[in-house]
Amino acid sequence: MKILQVVGFKNTGKTTLLENMVRLLKAKRMKVAVIKHHHLDDGIVAEGNDTSRFAGSGADVTILNTPSRSMCIKNRTPDLGSQIDQLEGAVDVLLIEGCKHAAHPKIVLTYSFTDGHTNVGDMEFVNVLIYADMRYDESKIIEWFDEWSSDDETV
Repeated sequence: MKILQVVGFKNTGKTTLLENMVRLLKAKRMKVAVIKHHHLDDGIVAEGNDTSRFAGSGADVTILNTPSRSMCIKNRTPDLGSQIDQLEGAVDVLLIEGCKHAAHPKIVLTYSFTDGHTNVGDMEFVNVLIYADMRYDESKIIEWFDEWSSDDETV
């Protein structure tokens, strides 16, 4: 399983880039997982619906099933390593949005559409493959990613 992180400050285009990466991988008939890090506890499910009420009541695990999807909410501190282990063998590529300080190969997006250039130099990232600005570099990133994802080597 290949793993790639996309990191950057808010509004740098991480989600847009990841959506395009997922589409590209699915066009290649690859199995893809995405892990999204969110710095707040809200926003997982709509406030006040049954699922959020079960999770909020203290259920250790709440699973939401719909006719075509399911979602699992675990009331514990997430462990990225365990989540990755669970996906091993199940997907070809794992994309991670956020988790800036994890040691996996990563793309760092440097320009915020709301705040301008961000000071990523203080972040002490490890294993950076590319620093990019989505205003100018999106097609270059996708081209690089297409080649990277086609390579049989695990990075």
